[in-house]
Amino acid sequence: MTKQMNLRLDEDLIKEFEELAEQENLDRSALVRKILIEGLQQERLNFALQKYMIKEISIERAAEIARISLHDLIIKMSQLGIPSNLTMDDFEKIL
Repeated sequence: MTKQMNLRLDEDLIKEFEELAEQENLDRSALVRKILIEGLQQERLNFALQKYMIKEISIERAAEIARISLHDLIIKMSQLGIPSNLTMDDFEKIL
């Protein structure tokens, strides 16, 4: 089920959406939905990583918040150069 959500946006931002939508051969609404979905996924990951790095949550909880597998989170952290707090016992649990 979908619901309507109204936003007030600056004219310049709307123009940017329209230009990119035309370049990507999408209608403006489809592009905005795509960007919102990708942005929400990225924001979840950023939030989870921030909480993990300040040791407020476990790596397992970070993966839950980011809505990705623990394996994918570890790979993402490695790509971003974020050290993990994992011990050998943690690795054994993962395997």
